[in-house]
Amino acid sequence: MRYESELLIMAQELELEDHQSRLEQKLRQKMLKEESQKDENDLNEEQELFSEMMQVIEQRDRLVCSLEEQRIKEKAEDQHFESFIFSRGYQLSRT
Repeated sequence: MRYESELLIMAQELELEDHQSRLEQKLRQKMLKEESQKDENDLNEEQELFSEMMQVIEQRDRLVCSLEEQRIKEKAEDQHFESFIFSRGYQLSRT
């Protein structure tokens, strides 16, 4: 279950990374136009693209934080399990 959860988060992160890349490309395309040639619509589109890109970055950051929290939790669970096993007099083999 842990591995599947990690893969799901990584897949979501990759999708967001791709989306961010496409937004960056669109924004660069818009910014190539001379400032003096831009109308209000152009400026609004740039702002919308930038805002959407920032939202995607925040989503990616939350996913990375979630993945790290999950790993820390799993490590604590593993340590708790090891302590329990050792307290019962069993040995774990590391293979």
